[in-house]
Amino acid sequence: MMNSQRKKEIIEYLSDVDYRTLKEIAERFDISMNTVRRDINELVSENKIRKFYGGVALIRKQSSTYNSRAVTNHEQKTRIAQYAATLIKDHDLLFIDAGTTTSQVVDYIDRSYHLTFVTNNIHTISKVVEADNENWNLIVVGSKLKHSSHSLIDVHDWDYLNSLNLNKALIATTGLTIKSGATNPNNEDATIKSSMIKRSQESYLLLDSSKFEQTSLITFADVKDFDKIITAGEVPPYYREYLDDNNIELLII
Repeated sequence: MMNSQRKKEIIEYLSDVDYRTLKEIAERFDISMNTVRRDINELVSENKIRKFYGGVALIRKQSSTYNSRAVTNHEQKTRIAQYAATLIKDHDLLFIDAGTTTSQVVDYIDRSYHLTFVTNNIHTISKVVEADNENWNLIVVGSKLKHSSHSLIDVHDWDYLNSLNLNKALIATTGLTIKSGATNPNNEDATIKSSMIKRSQESYLLLDSSKFEQTSLITFADVKDFDKIITAGEVPPYYREYLDDNNIELLII
């Protein structure tokens, strides 16, 4: 098979999964590891795939609008949100972050629970208000709408926000890597996330499988800042090893 044709087929082979190992590619195309490495290096230089410890993944175009991101990996996000809701207990004080996965969590919370929601997520705010539940209290973070993330930013009273004592923070991220941690493109969103993690007894990172090995401009938390990482789909083996070594619970739903 010609090198150019094989590279096209490697891209196709990567298109329906989150990642492949070099060994899998070598076996699939019946080629040597040296040939695999040469093909992979060429595809990396062409900015078509990315390498990470343990494998390679296709570089996918990121959705630019909130609504388009919301339907990406929707089934995974729903499963993650459903599971995260089971971790919430009666009388919890919660921070629910802005994000397409975290926005669904309220849908699955027990309505009989007495809860205080702290959030900058406009969908969570709307759902709590619409529930008209006397057991639920709401503290809104931020005063200015950021359209791209459907979040509220521009916090006026940081002293109050940084005085809150929370049980749990449910955090979203644009991307996660071992080196850069959890990242976000916007400084104001990132600052709110970081502050709420520090004010919470436990922090859970909710992310679908497409967020692994993705980075954005600003790091708001180290991987070790999270007590649980809740995801769905395939997780690169290196993450499993790293999280296990650092006593971080990985939950693949």
